[in-house]
Amino acid sequence: MILLAAGVILTALMHLVAAVPPLKARIKQTLGEKAYGPAFGIASLAGIVIIVAGWRASGFVPVYDAPEWGRHANYLLTLIGFVCLGIFIFRGSLRQKLRFPMALAVIFWAVGHLLANGDMASIILFGGFLAYALAHVAIGTANGVRPSREVRSGHDLVSVLIGIALYGIVVQLHGALFGVPVFQLPLPQ
Repeated sequence: MILLAAGVILTALMHLVAAVPPLKARIKQTLGEKAYGPAFGIASLAGIVIIVAGWRASGFVPVYDAPEWGRHANYLLTLIGFVCLGIFIFRGSLRQKLRFPMALAVIFWAVGHLLANGDMASIILFGGFLAYALAHVAIGTANGVRPSREVRSGHDLVSVLIGIALYGIVVQLHGALFGVPVFQLPLPQ
């Protein structure tokens, strides 16, 4: 579980750079404008690989019993999280209103999954990302971080629809991607 925790910490610290504009500018200046994007992408991918390897290597260690209704709450909270993700991706006015739509997406996703899972690996993964997202909002607010002022008409509806579509795709692929199917429907015989 140490590998899982290391991946979560690496990914969180990397993404917190965006909440501190002077630090982000300094890193961009050090690496160069053209190298920053690819370096960030490679580091993000490395964090995800470490998280996946850590998750797969972690045994099941129960910590608390998730409530019966936790799975159902997770469906709704994760859907809201994906809508926030869609709002983050597109530049509609909703992005301005939410201010930190990606952090909100992570918060809804993490809380939902903590309600549905009570094992140590889940607490490290989802609890770690919840702590990161809350820190991102707090640090970003303290530093006056705002989304791009560019607002494109029609993007509000598109962002919500894309968020719902992404949720549907991840629900369908959850078992293949993460080893945990969301729904276990019996196959016709």
